[in-house]
Amino acid sequence: MIRKSNSEMAYQFVSHAPKAIKLMGVDGTRQWLLNAMDIYDKEGLYPGSAALDALEDYAARYRLSHISVSLDQVRGILETFICGLSGRTLKLEAGNSIYTDTSTLFLPASINRFNDRQKNYQLYKATAVHLWAQTFFGTFKRPTADAPHLSEQIAEYSDPVRALRLFNLLETVRLNACIRRELPGLGREMLTLHAPATIHDATWQHYFHLLETERASVSDTLDATRALFDLQTPWPEALLYQAGLDLEAAKHGIEQRLEQEKFELQSLLSEMLEQLDADQTMESEHTDSAKLEFDHDAESGTPQLTLDGEPVTPPPEVDHLLQSMLQDLDDLPEDWLEPAGDGGYRPQDEARNPEDMWKGTYREEGAFLYDEWDYRRQTFRKNWCVLREMPAHPVYDDFYQKTIEHHYHLVGEIRRHFEALRGEDKILKAQPTGDNVDIDALITAFADMRTGVEMSDRIFTRKQKIDRDLAVIFMVDVSGSTKGWINDAERESLILLCEALEILGDRYAIYGFSGMTRNRCEVYAVKTFDQKYDRDVQAKISGLRPQDYTRMGVTIRHLTSVLNQVEARTRILITLSDGKPDDYDGYRGDYGIEDTRQALLEARHTGIHPFCITIDTEASEYLPHMYGAASFVLVDEVRKLPLKVADIYRKLTT
Repeated sequence: MIRKSNSEMAYQFVSHAPKAIKLMGVDGTRQWLLNAMDIYDKEGLYPGSAALDALEDYAARYRLSHISVSLDQVRGILETFICGLSGRTLKLEAGNSIYTDTSTLFLPASINRFNDRQKNYQLYKATAVHLWAQTFFGTFKRPTADAPHLSEQIAEYSDPVRALRLFNLLETVRLNACIRRELPGLGREMLTLHAPATIHDATWQHYFHLLETERASVSDTLDATRALFDLQTPWPEALLYQAGLDLEAAKHGIEQRLEQEKFELQSLLSEMLEQLDADQTMESEHTDSAKLEFDHDAESGTPQLTLDGEPVTPPPEVDHLLQSMLQDLDDLPEDWLEPAGDGGYRPQDEARNPEDMWKGTYREEGAFLYDEWDYRRQTFRKNWCVLREMPAHPVYDDFYQKTIEHHYHLVGEIRRHFEALRGEDKILKAQPTGDNVDIDALITAFADMRTGVEMSDRIFTRKQKIDRDLAVIFMVDVSGSTKGWINDAERESLILLCEALEILGDRYAIYGFSGMTRNRCEVYAVKTFDQKYDRDVQAKISGLRPQDYTRMGVTIRHLTSVLNQVEARTRILITLSDGKPDDYDGYRGDYGIEDTRQALLEARHTGIHPFCITIDTEASEYLPHMYGAASFVLVDEVRKLPLKVADIYRKLTT
């Protein structure tokens, strides 16, 4: 199995395997191999080979596995915890060193510093919190977008490496004081891990005291660095949870995020002004020339917007963006508050050559990373697929009108079916009161009475209106194989479904999906749960066109995540496809089928009911394995698809 990935990795494994089994046994050897293959997947052959060569180091860590805590074990809870602290989503990744680029916190793959698993977990948490504090309390913050970055100021020293070490030590003092003020419980917990050493030197004491005051900022840390740089007294020791600093990575991360957030802010401000005008809170000519200004309360940290001097309450998404930007800048340039029109990432602007899939914007902020199941290794490839959620491009033509006219009688029939479904009553049996006698319950009660058991009074039936607490996502295959009749039938089916679902009032969303290789997976938001079915959605359905390939596993995982954010008693994921999973980079055959099956099992585990509607005549060979025998249906004629889709939905939701 390893040889199918890379013959050199297979050779290296065979060379080290006898010693590995002697040191760790079969289970430990398997873990060592999977670790090396994960590194190979992410970083390439040479790092993967180096991981196999580092056998003895891995074996030493494996022997401590009973007290060790791995990042995979704590990632979920720590990511949730850190997001709760900052409001900004920060990813956690394993790294060779401990630092942050302000978007990702890079932590050790495992920690076994203490002989106590709980204390090792606390050390993980303290280290993650320290990295978060760097992003939240202004370690990398600049007064303005044009001010020199921290890396440029450190580079001016005669010994930049020494200056950076000193700056990091002093900044840790300031950040620890911030944490103790904001999170006193966590501050006490961090003290139990490693209490700071007692400082005897008066100069050091003076600057430590300054950095621990409430008004201290990164500028004060820089001043302390300049004052202590040439001092020849010994430095205090670094704390266990003290992270490193990669100033260039942080600089790049901030610049990249600010560029994206600037564009998003200008677009949202444009929408906000349009909404203010639509609400008639001001005259339209006033809106066109209105001047937005920004300020924020230094005490509360709350951003404030004014429009021609009058306070404006920004929408939550604007407020969230401003809060995020204030973690990187003290103030916003005036031109950033100028509303802008639509724009953004356009996939057609990127290279479509499969060899160029690693290029472009796909590894930038905004992409979703998902694991993929490799059945040959019986393990996940970590963060293997890169997915972007794209807006569907609307086409304002007569497709909707033609569909309604062409299926005039069918539309009427579907509507009648769904209207009856909306008014349908449910018969509740074994009730204490009701409209009719429940014969089955009466017979059971009579038998109980004859045997000396007290007769139950729950012998009636009662009608009750059905409470349709549903949320449904339609996952529509728009790969290249759907060209022609199939694509037309899919779009017609969606039009007829939307017309019917508007009668029922069910919550539903529609996403198309396609892509090319694991680095360019795309879903197209035709209709989200929050959107109304209107002319724009009709135009997006009309604009659905065949794209590239059919990588289903990553799409199912993404839409499972979307669906799990909706509060509903019943959640259904319906796939509309013309064939089996397939992609340019070998995602076909058993590999694609097994990954899709694993993604469906994950969806079911969260309470989602997957179902597939396909027109692939060979579906019976693989769909029972993927979806289960009762969770798919084959439509043998494309022309029947619109009626079948509506009929299947009606049966699924009753």
